[in-house]
Amino acid sequence: MMPIDAVAAAPLPADATAEVLALFEQHGAALYRFSRSTLDSRADAQDVVQETFLKLLEHLRRGGDRTNLRAWLFTVAANACRDRARRRLRWLPWRAELDTRTAAENDDPRDLARARTAFRRLSPRDRLLLSLRAQGLSYRDIGVAAGIRASSVGRLLARAVDRAKRELDRAGA
Repeated sequence: MMPIDAVAAAPLPADATAEVLALFEQHGAALYRFSRSTLDSRADAQDVVQETFLKLLEHLRRGGDRTNLRAWLFTVAANACRDRARRRLRWLPWRAELDTRTAAENDDPRDLARARTAFRRLSPRDRLLLSLRAQGLSYRDIGVAAGIRASSVGRLLARAVDRAKRELDRAGA
């Protein structure tokens, strides 16, 4: 793998540069929202988005496949989020009293607290599937990003929604 400085410094054909910029404009915000919902850390989410687009530069420089780059971007971001979550679990165990994450005040804070509690109680795979779907990915793209068969996405997503509803009921009780 090339060092990040080498990727950033290496000249790209104009069409690849334009393609990366266009993809960033189209999908950068969605990738950030997805990463933020998966990691619950602004800094980590920003890092994941940056690393994802640097990997895209490298991918395109090598003449990589350009079909369905949106799914490719979300797959790379999902893998980076999983890697960061694993690293964090190994080194800094989660403790409720240290969790100071907050949500934007768009709705009733009690509803947001219930939703966050319910979301945290879901398995990592359920959170991943729901986050990818919330970003508007198709079942096919979700399958690619999550590493599961596209034919299984609908069933797994339905189960994740059911578990989320049960957790919401439980959080409200």
